[in-house]
Amino acid sequence: MNVTTVGGRGDTALIVVDGEVVDPPDTDQLYDAIWDAVRRQAPAVQVDLSAVDMFGTAGIHAIVRAQEQADHVGCAVTVVAASRLVRRVLQVSSLAERFGLADR
Repeated sequence: MNVTTVGGRGDTALIVVDGEVVDPPDTDQLYDAIWDAVRRQAPAVQVDLSAVDMFGTAGIHAIVRAQEQADHVGCAVTVVAASRLVRRVLQVSSLAERFGLADR
């Protein structure tokens, strides 16, 4: 899995993920990328999962945990793009709306 972060120091951070997010250490890497952007005081973190071809329960847990912790410091975490598979996983787990994907 590859994770790239754009922006984040006082600006909205964009986390772009490519590959599989199914097991640690991949899920840890996703969580860490989001949390690093939050620590750099990004007012919002947007996650692009459009190039993710596998997304399991550990991936769900990582992104939900990061979002919950970011909420505590006033930082919004949303998914701005998702592959068909990721979108379906988030819909089935009733998380699409929580991450801002319900209308897209």
